[in-house]
Amino acid sequence: MPGDTLINQLRDTAPGQLADSLFGAHSLSTRAADEPVTLSGFFTFLVIFCLLVGGPFIINRFLEAWRRRRAIRAGLAELDDHFNEHDALLQQFNGYYKSLTQPMRRKFMERVVWFMNSKQFECVDLEFEDRMPWLISAAAVQISFGLDKYLLDFFDTIFILRHNYNYGVYQKPFEGHVNSQGIYLSWDNFLRGFSDYTDGDNVGIHEMAHALAYVNFMAGANSGQDEKFIQRFYQFSAVARPIFNEMQNGQSNMLNSYAATNYNEFWAVAVETFFEKPGSLNIELPDLYQALCHLLNQDPIKPDKILNG
Repeated sequence: MPGDTLINQLRDTAPGQLADSLFGAHSLSTRAADEPVTLSGFFTFLVIFCLLVGGPFIINRFLEAWRRRRAIRAGLAELDDHFNEHDALLQQFNGYYKSLTQPMRRKFMERVVWFMNSKQFECVDLEFEDRMPWLISAAAVQISFGLDKYLLDFFDTIFILRHNYNYGVYQKPFEGHVNSQGIYLSWDNFLRGFSDYTDGDNVGIHEMAHALAYVNFMAGANSGQDEKFIQRFYQFSAVARPIFNEMQNGQSNMLNSYAATNYNEFWAVAVETFFEKPGSLNIELPDLYQALCHLLNQDPIKPDKILNG
């Protein structure tokens, strides 16, 4: 959105990057200098060291995964008991979900439960509402509904702010942004985006599009990367780049002019338009529309959305 962080402008420290060596200036062995270090002794030391250093981390990761699995099972059980309530909430706020057939609503809702329980939702100067994880998770699931990998696994935290906010050295206020620390959304702008689902202006979809690109192209190797999506993105760019170049040269089209800022913003604006104005995009820029259909493996105009699988 205007003022949001461009994912290629961020100067974040690479995840896992360490300022110092793990071993620092300490010797790997306390043996006397004239005593040979045997391979078996070194291996034993290495195993013990790894257990001491990595053991707690591995255990914590295992416990966290177990807790999330348990929460997901509980969430799916709760979904059975309160499906109509959650269904009504998403129908009220999410036009994409409302247009789904009943069987696809069930699949969509199950993905929302999985996504919601894979993230922490932190409010900043804002009171938490029970509907927040549901609606924000639905925005993420919407753009990834046709993909096998839909959890944006690189990200653990979604930050929810009350209004536009300032970030870093940028002068313009932000509606949302994405960086290595998480996904940031302003709640009032998020709700406004879904209150009019035909204007092509939706910060939730916009930032989730940035997050999807970040996971696949900016975050380095991670469990959320989707090789099929990455391959198809280059096919998408063969169509999209010329349109972006034309916009940078002053040619206008139905996309918001903010798409000409840079190619990352073009991508996010194109995704917004794809979901909020699919019919118009298919008429005015049919090649771009079909490229997005192929990339995301879905067609928003069709009731079942998913093209393959």
